[in-house]
Amino acid sequence: MQKYLFLLILGCLYGFTIFSCEKEIEEERIQLPSTPVLSIRSNWGVVTSHFLRVREEPFQKAKILAHLRKRSVLEILSRTQKRESVENESSYWYQINYEGLRGWVFGAYIEILESKARAESFANGL
Repeated sequence: MQKYLFLLILGCLYGFTIFSCEKEIEEERIQLPSTPVLSIRSNWGVVTSHFLRVREEPFQKAKILAHLRKRSVLEILSRTQKRESVENESSYWYQINYEGLRGWVFGAYIEILESKARAESFANGL
């Protein structure tokens, strides 16, 4: 019993020594400039043509990476700033991700929706 009491007292003294010798750390506050809120929400698209070309770059003569079938659901990553005309259709080019494949598609051949669930529902109705 005395052995345990001795160890308890020794432990308390050791703890007291450590805490009393520690240097107090002052909390430093950093003021950052305000920034606009970033949107994390992504848009989704559904292919509405029978076959849609996925291109390496956002223009009609760019290398074709793949073809997507009608009803394919894809994630929209970005959009070009300027509308273009392709095959008498006017739209933007959209950078997409389809099951790990990244490329560009012409927007006249996709339906854009605000959620993956809505895109999947729309695709099932085509």
